[in-house]
Amino acid sequence: MKRYKRVLILLGVLVVVIAAALAVSHIRERKEAIRTSGETFLAIAPDSVTALDWTNGDTSLAFHRSDNWLWNDDEAFPVDQEKIAKLLAPFEEMAAAFVIDDVTDYGQYGLEEPECTIHLTYGEAETTVKLGSYSALDEERYVDIGDGKVYLVSDDPLDDYDVELSDLINHDKIPALDPASFTVSGAVELSATYNEVGDSYCASDVYFAQDGLPLDTGRVEDWLGKLEALSLTDYVTYNVTNEELDEYGLAEPDLTVTVTPKEGASVTFELSEVIPEGAESEDETKAYIRFNGSQIIYSIAPGDYTVISQAAYDDLRHRELFTPEFESVTAIDVTLEGAVYPFVLAENEEGDNVWTYSGAEIEISGVRSALTALTASSFTDEEPTGQEEISLTLHLTDEEHPELTIALYRLDGSLCSASVNGQPVCTVSRSLVVDLIEAVNAIVL
Repeated sequence: MKRYKRVLILLGVLVVVIAAALAVSHIRERKEAIRTSGETFLAIAPDSVTALDWTNGDTSLAFHRSDNWLWNDDEAFPVDQEKIAKLLAPFEEMAAAFVIDDVTDYGQYGLEEPECTIHLTYGEAETTVKLGSYSALDEERYVDIGDGKVYLVSDDPLDDYDVELSDLINHDKIPALDPASFTVSGAVELSATYNEVGDSYCASDVYFAQDGLPLDTGRVEDWLGKLEALSLTDYVTYNVTNEELDEYGLAEPDLTVTVTPKEGASVTFELSEVIPEGAESEDETKAYIRFNGSQIIYSIAPGDYTVISQAAYDDLRHRELFTPEFESVTAIDVTLEGAVYPFVLAENEEGDNVWTYSGAEIEISGVRSALTALTASSFTDEEPTGQEEISLTLHLTDEEHPELTIALYRLDGSLCSASVNGQPVCTVSRSLVVDLIEAVNAIVL
């Protein structure tokens, strides 16, 4: 009886050993079924694909090709052709880092319920590509194309297919706008031309208003740059109707800007601000833009609308009263408290140009700094009525503009009125005028 029990025990041990051996053998076979590769296992020419659809999580999208790619649900949707080409690119030559042959359990690779399923139709053929789980160890994606194998790929297609419909719209693209002539109409009116040889005291002036008055080149370039940088990405409709144009305030835009670059075709921006129905305050104002008559309407930040609307002459003109280069000045006649003080640029005994007053060499830097610091607080065309504080007539080397006269008048305790060549221009902080007077007194007293 005891011998019989020993036999049974030995048989049990033998069964366990055999099972273990079979398991080890099976594991070895499974390991051997995984092999390094590098082979191209899928090659689909992008130009041959006529239909593409995919499901990624809750997102399902389908497109087909006619002359161009179209969205199946609405062919009016402006599909970005380059973005569809990018979606097809991974399958043009898809190579495997590793291949797992004779797969029986797709679930362990996340392929029973794939993260993304992509279906391509090309010629007379079609292929379904399933993207399974991500191997964090190898930093590669498991892929199934229905041939009984699983592939590990280094270039993860899911990076491209993690998109929404809004990511695939062919947004309008604003070209380079500087240098350019432009017109602004509606809430603001201005017509400006680009002219490299325009009439101005300032050599860098190349933009001029409709009456020939110069604009500040830096301010115009900043404004054109902000117009060029408008973000045309947040679309509210891609196929606008007449009713929607009215809803977004673009049936009769608040602002229309037409820009004609020095090189390239003219482009037009239509912008409006709208307070939505039911809004409780102006803080809820929305701003919209339409570019070049496109069917796409975009929402922009109200602050962007405000910046673009700052395009009147007073917004873009020079703030500085003195705009020439100071190096072009050869003499300054200063009138202060009824007396005239001439400062003259002359040549000294060493042959150097120096500033002089009453024959003596002077340091002009204080006057120069105070003069170039004179900037407008606000613009006005009202004639000065107060007492003249100081005036300067500057003699220039510019044959077209040999003189420039700046006169400053008391307005109140904090401001002075300024005129240039006898024409009222602006108000100036009185502290800046006092600085100029003190700089002159430092020389003449």
